Amino acid sequence: MKELPIKKLKFAVELTNKCNLRCGMCPMGVLKRPFKDMEWELVERLGVEMRELGVKVRYLHEMGEPLLYPKLCDAIDLFPGVVVSTNATLLYEPIARRVLDSSLGTIRLCIDTLRPEVYPRVRKGGDFPVVVENIRRFLEISKGKKIKVQIQKMVSRLTHDETVGQFREFFQLDRYPQAEIVEKTCEGLDKSEETDLHEAYYGCFQGSPYKWFVVLSNGDVSMCCYDYDGEQILGNVWKQSIPEICRSPFLEVIEDGFRRNDFSKLPRCAECFRHEEAKPPLHKAIFNWGQRAQALKPLLRRFINTGS
Repeated sequence: MKELPIKKLKFAVELTNKCNLRCGMCPMGVLKRPFKDMEWELVERLGVEMRELGVKVRYLHEMGEPLLYPKLCDAIDLFPGVVVSTNATLLYEPIARRVLDSSLGTIRLCIDTLRPEVYPRVRKGGDFPVVVENIRRFLEISKGKKIKVQIQKMVSRLTHDETVGQFREFFQLDRYPQAEIVEKTCEGLDKSEETDLHEAYYGCFQGSPYKWFVVLSNGDVSMCCYDYDGEQILGNVWKQSIPEICRSPFLEVIEDGFRRNDFSKLPRCAECFRHEEAKPPLHKAIFNWGQRAQALKPLLRRFINTGS
């Protein structure tokens, strides 16, 4: 029987799938799942079970904006050192100070571009000047705190000529040793076809279907961080323990689908693997190399998203 290796998994908990934006690379606008906050009882239960198993939650987000969750800071303290990713539109001073008083390990502030004219196409509904102000204030008040601040730069067809150096200079990061610029790409979460944000692509950028354990806001567990609608569910933490879910019979379905290259029972995987004709043999060989050598993944993602 196939079994997920609990100690090696990347655990993520979706506190809410509600969001105040409708970003260009995000499927929030077509999400089929009901919008829901995770019930606090379940958050507490997960905290207890994770501690008993000796594993840590890495991320407190999947879909949705974590700052909308009413008990975000309490949740953070159940999972010390966790990462939270936010669009920073709501990161006003009161919530910023509460977050800094929690046991948060890393916060990712997703502005994605330095161009006011491009920002609305990437972060639809956001206010560029407000986000810039929120980030600059957070950099200042987090200085000297035990937290890592990541400012996200998007690699896409709209932003490919923006550089890490430009981001560092814009936010004067030489003044803030706690901060860094991270590059992120937008494949997977929206669609595999060509868009204004990325080229068409083919394949799984996680390198393996057995690396993730994503708890959605209703308690369903997916094995993929791109499974935004919960189409490939291993179990539900309301009804089953984490070890039981790691032995889900659905893992055999996944194994069989990848072995036979048949994704008819794997709708999320089928989406990522639907455009094989878009990739010439050399490109596919490079992709397979990228799966095996994860250090190459950032370079490969840049190629996929910008065609350069």
